[in-house]
Amino acid sequence: MLKLEWLEAFVAFAEHENFTRAAAALHLSQPALHMQVQKLAEALSVSLYERRGQKLVLTADGRRVAALGRELLGRA
Repeated sequence: MLKLEWLEAFVAFAEHENFTRAAAALHLSQPALHMQVQKLAEALSVSLYERRGQKLVLTADGRRVAALGRELLGRA
C-alpha cells in the first residue's frame, strides 16, 4: 500500500537532495522523513537514491518516481 504522505516526503527530498532541508520544509523530523522515504522505496521495491561520497543522488527509478509524484501532488 502506498501513502500519499510518503510520496510527498520523497518529492521534497528529491527537490532538496538533502534529508535535513527537506524535513525542515515539511516541518518533520529528519528521521521521520527518512522513514517515509524508506517505506516508499520498500513499497515500490526500488532504490530511490544512492550515496556518492557525502552526496545523495537520485537513481533513475528515483527520478521517475519524483516526476510522477510531482504530477500526482499537483493534481491533488
